[in-house]
Amino acid sequence: MVLRTEEIGVSPPEDVATELRYGQLNAEPAPRLGALRCELDALAKKQRDVHVSTRELAMAPVDGALMVGGNERYELREHAFGQLASRLGIPAPYLRRCEPELRSRNVNRWLREADRDVMLRIEGGEVRAVLSGAYRAINHLDILGWLESRLGTNTAVRYELTEGYLDVQVVGEPETRVPKPRRDPLHRGLHLRNSEVGLARVNISALVYRTICLNGLILGAGRWAYQRRHVGKAEIADQVREAFDHAIELSAQAVTAFAGTRGIQIKEPEKALERVITRYELPEDEGAAIRRAYQCEPGETLFAVINSLTRAGNDAALALESRHKLQTLGGRLTDLSATGRWLDN
Repeated sequence: MVLRTEEIGVSPPEDVATELRYGQLNAEPAPRLGALRCELDALAKKQRDVHVSTRELAMAPVDGALMVGGNERYELREHAFGQLASRLGIPAPYLRRCEPELRSRNVNRWLREADRDVMLRIEGGEVRAVLSGAYRAINHLDILGWLESRLGTNTAVRYELTEGYLDVQVVGEPETRVPKPRRDPLHRGLHLRNSEVGLARVNISALVYRTICLNGLILGAGRWAYQRRHVGKAEIADQVREAFDHAIELSAQAVTAFAGTRGIQIKEPEKALERVITRYELPEDEGAAIRRAYQCEPGETLFAVINSLTRAGNDAALALESRHKLQTLGGRLTDLSATGRWLDN
């Protein structure tokens, strides 16, 4: 059973409500880290992992349920269905169009012939992911525990949990050594992203938070970020703790870099935004969100251009993946601003 945001008092737009479980990433950083961990702990009590050979799996012909070991029956969530199809080398759109009996016949044949180990991630009576047997589970609770050991239970955060991702932003104190520190505070912080269902690596990045518009600017690549795939046997707890410290340290530099874009003049900022939209092949809904955001706070500087991206990254009409992409793109342009070629890279 997927918990929706309306069950905890949050009311996103109707077209986005089915995507969210908990929290809103565009809210003020008010919830506490310990409270988020308790929410995840309650959810984890309904979850378990099963390691099994594909030969021990079968798809029921009537409803497409996944049979495990001949007597356990689980519904396949959409993401898990796509993963199963991918592991068997069958196009998922084709399988979805098949009649139930033909679908099960195809799947069951390839399950027998594949003969490989997989890990099923189960929640209640549903399979939420079908992953390689070599997949190493780095769960949200693990990472939050490490974060809590560094920053404490009462640390304020803002977060969003979907079927595929957990995104957390930790916002620190405002920097005072940048322009307009009182009228337009910029805060250093860190951004954490993880997926328990195979959609993303562990990513810990430097973050800049702008109080006025609740924008988060994510520097999610290169020297600004730590990334770790869900494979291997090495202990990563110490690496992740070090990454938290490093991200907070680097975020001070990120604040300075973002504040510095106030001094970079752009004669035709709206045309520059269109070039960004074209250069990065942003879809129409993301482009429209950026244009709306610019009209809220126009200006003839690179700061105004980047702020339009991060403000659009708060747009509740966009899916979490789109919002994350726009905030990260804002971080990329900030990083490139020092080169003078922020649009050409």
